[in-house]
Amino acid sequence: MTELHGGNIYDHPGCIDFSASINPFGMPESVRKAVIDSIDGCVHYPQPNCRTVRKVLSEKEGISEDRIVCGNGADDLIFRIVHALRPERGLVCEPGFLEYRTALHQERCTVCDYSMKEEDDFRCTDSILDCIRPDTDICFICTPNNPTGALIEPDLLAFIARRAFDNGTILVCDESFIDFTERPDEYSLRRILNENCIILRSLTKIFAIPGLRLGYAFCGNSKIASALECSGQTWSVSVPAQAAAVAAVGEDEFIRRTVAFISEEREFLTAAMRGMGLKVPDSAANFILFRCKSGLAPLMENKHILIRRCDIETGSGLGWYRIAVRTHEENLMFLSALEECING
Repeated sequence: MTELHGGNIYDHPGCIDFSASINPFGMPESVRKAVIDSIDGCVHYPQPNCRTVRKVLSEKEGISEDRIVCGNGADDLIFRIVHALRPERGLVCEPGFLEYRTALHQERCTVCDYSMKEEDDFRCTDSILDCIRPDTDICFICTPNNPTGALIEPDLLAFIARRAFDNGTILVCDESFIDFTERPDEYSLRRILNENCIILRSLTKIFAIPGLRLGYAFCGNSKIASALECSGQTWSVSVPAQAAAVAAVGEDEFIRRTVAFISEEREFLTAAMRGMGLKVPDSAANFILFRCKSGLAPLMENKHILIRRCDIETGSGLGWYRIAVRTHEENLMFLSALEECING
């Protein structure tokens, strides 16, 4: 089976994993403690509908609890959204996260593509507005985009939201990596949320808990939120994951420290890779897209480094890869291995 996502360390023991974009600082101590302390509670079923998690998220974000839905990671919510709303025609951006298309296809939805161009560094432009039509039932966008790391400019995001609303289109904005950016409030759909919007967020990446899984959605109205809640299983979020979420909500300083580190290391990696003559679009996230020779991934694996192939996502032929921003020492090891593979 072809691996469509990163993070499969189980088949590659001993490798440094640059294929999954997880916070290199690891899990905050408060989250770790909350998870450990929750173990005795695992003899019970999880709290239905994540009421406590939704309460703390509501207080932090100023969004009513009846418009918040939690899931077993953001990808769980992607499938819930499509299953609940049963769109007949959907729009996805290319390059983009593969699960949007997968979820739509599973519900027999016709999928249309908005192709972001390499000459624009795979950035979303106002040409997307012409693709959101009255017969577009749902549109998936992502900021910062996965796998490119490009943000959608705030003014354009507002135009997209307005166009979707005017056409009766549900706009799903995936902000799973926005906590890694330097100005998340400015670039979030949160400030212009309307009734047709759904915002996806993830705690998995920023708090380094991919093995626990927790994502949540802010919905433009409670009717959509109720539909999403009913489309999934009752106990989709485990006891430890809910405990981790409650602890994580208060970790603002951890996020600030992460963003400062990621920004510095991302610039360091980008400059070094461009210095090797590689095509590296600008990124605002904790990962970097780049183009190199075909067959790089197995060469890097031979040097005990996992990277993610992005040929399918980019739609631009072979040679596109994505790496996570990791610790400085690991980033130096990646650059050394990369240079050897290029010149070898």
